[in-house]
Amino acid sequence: MGPANVDLQPPKAIGTHTEGTDAPIRALQVCSHCKSIKKGCDKKLPRCSQCIKRRAVCRYSEPSSPRRYGDEIVVAVPAIEPSGSSTSWTSIPKPIPTRSNPCIQLSMLLMNSISDVMQPKGSSLPISTDAVFHSQVCNIIRADGQYVEDIVTKYFNGVHGWLPIISKTRFYDMFRSSQTAPMADFSILLLAMRLIIQHPSPDPDDDRDREILYLATKTLLAQAQSFTPSSLRLIQAGIIVAHYEQANGMVDAGYVTIGTCARMAIAIGMQNPKCSEAPLGSDSWTHDEEVLSTWWGLVICDSIIASNPRMAGRPLAWRPIRHNDYLPLEADELVSHATKLMNLEPRYFVSSTLPRIGMFGGEAQAIYLLQKVRLAINERQVNAETLMTLGRELQNLLTANMNQPTGRWCHYSPATKILIVAMYTLNRAASNATDIDHRSDCVGAIRVTLDTITRMVIDIAHAFNKECHTFDIETFPPSVADIVQCAQEHILMCQDFGNEQWIQDFEALRKMLQYFNKRWTLAGQELCLLDNAVESTMQKRQQAAFSRCT
Repeated sequence: MGPANVDLQPPKAIGTHTEGTDAPIRALQVCSHCKSIKKGCDKKLPRCSQCIKRRAVCRYSEPSSPRRYGDEIVVAVPAIEPSGSSTSWTSIPKPIPTRSNPCIQLSMLLMNSISDVMQPKGSSLPISTDAVFHSQVCNIIRADGQYVEDIVTKYFNGVHGWLPIISKTRFYDMFRSSQTAPMADFSILLLAMRLIIQHPSPDPDDDRDREILYLATKTLLAQAQSFTPSSLRLIQAGIIVAHYEQANGMVDAGYVTIGTCARMAIAIGMQNPKCSEAPLGSDSWTHDEEVLSTWWGLVICDSIIASNPRMAGRPLAWRPIRHNDYLPLEADELVSHATKLMNLEPRYFVSSTLPRIGMFGGEAQAIYLLQKVRLAINERQVNAETLMTLGRELQNLLTANMNQPTGRWCHYSPATKILIVAMYTLNRAASNATDIDHRSDCVGAIRVTLDTITRMVIDIAHAFNKECHTFDIETFPPSVADIVQCAQEHILMCQDFGNEQWIQDFEALRKMLQYFNKRWTLAGQELCLLDNAVESTMQKRQQAAFSRCT
């Protein structure tokens, strides 16, 4: 056999052909899309036949990249560890996103992912529901060049700190075992984790991608709820999505999402979870404690959404917290390592007065008091006695929370923000209550409390702006906009808008909101409301002053 012919000429540039010939223009290698789906590529330029058929982006000469989640789909036994090149966002030709609405883009994305899992010719293996969901999640996660390991790490280093509803031990055990056959609910949970770590972007194209990611997550979550049984993973995914919606100003969507989570929780018997009685560190113990933490994650998200002024008059999705509901474990305690469990403290009820308050436990107690405030307002029980009793409970818990050994973080913790909102809500309702004698000392106490709350929020803003460069924005919950609403009274009731202190306070609130708007768009919406309220008030005062002069 003679030696193979070897072309020793330097490669020609893509998109050119030998001068003086009519040979078709072809690439020197297969495109990245055909390589990733293991299809024959005819190397045509500018786009190969496979990419034209699949309406995918055709790219040649792309540098090799590390393996991404879902770059390969194996029917019936799908693999999480992939190989191959990355695809561009949603595998949609670039001219289409600029002129299509998100619904069309989403439909194309999901159609592309379904085509990847279709049964190959000659195969008798059935296509499982898990494989279909896995294929769709794979395409979405890999579309913008994400690695599942990076997603998981970023989630647990950030969001998990203020939303510790997932046991890292159980999650990583399931992640390792799902390398060959991931369950549908686990794939959806991964997609929800991908969604909530996504930042808004000033670039319209990037933010459109974020919108498509949200729509895809909502769509697949709804499909999973229809095609698979309710499960703890689906509930956790729903709670994460509801938090994302609330944090980005989609409070009505969050209200529906958390309501669906509540029904799923009832379906699997999560109405009254308790702390585990199984041996410490066992699989049963970890499962029971994760259920309890997830229950609290649902209750907290439900209450935060319900406290939005737009939700006034709407019922909670979940039952009210009872005084003998057990507090959850903290993020670092929800593990099964025996060395950490040795220092586990006794378990307490939510109504207990604790010597030490953890982040998650403090947030649970704060939500418990916020619900008591909400109940008193709804039942028109805001009187002098209620104001004194609830006010004292709120102040005591706030003082205990601020004096924790966690340092400066306690000033920015979710519990602090919730307690400020609860105190403000109670005193605002009391200032308008007919059961309170407005000639009594209560009126003065209410005014002092509202002024104190407002000053506290502004002080937090000043302190945060000085230290924000030392914090990781990923570790902060999206509740900062709620407490700024409480401080608007200080801005709007100020008698001198040119006062230097007022200017400093106003700019401190604006700067804090601008910072958080990089992570949660709800802060940006609150910033616009604050600016508009100040501008409107100033115009009214200028008009009143002009009328007096004339």
